[in-house]
This record gives sequence, C-alpha cells and structure tokens, in this order.
Amino acid sequence: MTKQSKRARDNADSPRQSSPEMTTTTTIPLRFHRAELEQKAELSPAGLERLAAGGRPEQLIEALIGAELVHDAASALAMILPHRQSVWWACLSVGLLPDLAERPQERAAVEAASRWVQTVSPADAEGARIATEACDLDRAAAWTAMGAFWAGPTLAPRGQQAVAPAPHLPGVATRTALLLLGQENGLADRVTLRDLLSIGLALMHGETGQQAQAALKARLA
Repeated sequence: MTKQSKRARDNADSPRQSSPEMTTTTTIPLRFHRAELEQKAELSPAGLERLAAGGRPEQLIEALIGAELVHDAASALAMILPHRQSVWWACLSVGLLPDLAERPQERAAVEAASRWVQTVSPADAEGARIATEACDLDRAAAWTAMGAFWAGPTLAPRGQQAVAPAPHLPGVATRTALLLLGQENGLADRVTLRDLLSIGLALMHGETGQQAQAALKARLA
C-alpha cells in the first residue's frame, strides 16, 4: 500500500438529482469549512496562507490554481464539493483509464460508486464497501468505491450500531484516487492533476463533468 493510501485510511447535504447525469445549474451548495480544510486537506504552507486570506470557496480554488498550487487546489476541491459530486469526480477521472474494462474488480468498484451517486442509498454505500475489499488499495479505482462507502451513513457492518464517518473522508478518498491515477501506466505523463481539475471545476459550477471528461478522452484517443 502506498503512503498516500495508508494516510487516507486514517454528510453534509448534497443535491438530490436522479442520476450522475446531473441537471446543469449555475451553482451548487458547497461544503466549505475552513477548519476542516486547514486540518484535513494537507495544504502546503502557501495553500494555508490563501485559505486564511478569506473569500468564497470558488475564490480559494481559483487562487490556488493561479498560484500553481495544483495539488492544494485538488485536495481542497475534493473536500469542498458535496460528497456526491466529489465521488462522481473520482468516478469520471478513473473512467479515463484506457484499460479499465479489462480490470473486472476495479471496474466493479467504479460501478458501485456510480450506483451510490445515483441513489445515495445506505445499501449502495455498503455495496461500495464490498467492492472496495476486492480491489488493490494502491490503485485509484478502489478509492472511488471507498469514497462512496465513507459518504454513507455508517462505517459499521450491517446489523451493528451505526458509526458515522467523519465528513471529510469522502474528500480524502477522491484526493487519493486522483493522486494514484498519476501512477497508472495508461495515464502517466498523459493526464496531469491540472487536467483532472477541469472535471472537478465543472462539477463545482453545477455541470455534470462529463463534457470535461469527454474532452480529456478525446485528447487521449
């Protein structure tokens, strides 16, 4: 397991749409908790300075990107997005893998996460946990399902007393998926974290993210 994967192991409301193909709107309610970002987003000192400067969440992300703090921008955006959009960002990004169809367990993990995005149901969050167990946590796909599980109502097995997951955990899973994609043979040196940010930014602005993903896929073809 990578260092990032180990660290990642350590619900705010999201919009209710009927499927991951979310209706385009001008804004979505963002999760913006400065203390959470300061303590859990692993921002660099320069990123923490921009967080302390104040402003709206969109302004923070723009400031981080403008300062070439791309890692900070991705980490912060993964936590600022509502859980549903954050998990969907991971799904769309992992969907760029050209050989995902040839990895049945990883494909199943992404599909499980996508089902949770569609339903936001406890049963599908539990299904995502099961899919994660069949995957290598050193690969990005596992963390799409982990994010869906962590966005569910409980970390405890079915039938046991509920243990609510910490609200920042789905963002940690998405961040981990994005970072691990940079180690994938099919995408290394072809897709950067800045490229993946285009999908997250589209989601932040109320889009589905699929157009941004399609643009990246076209470039990879």
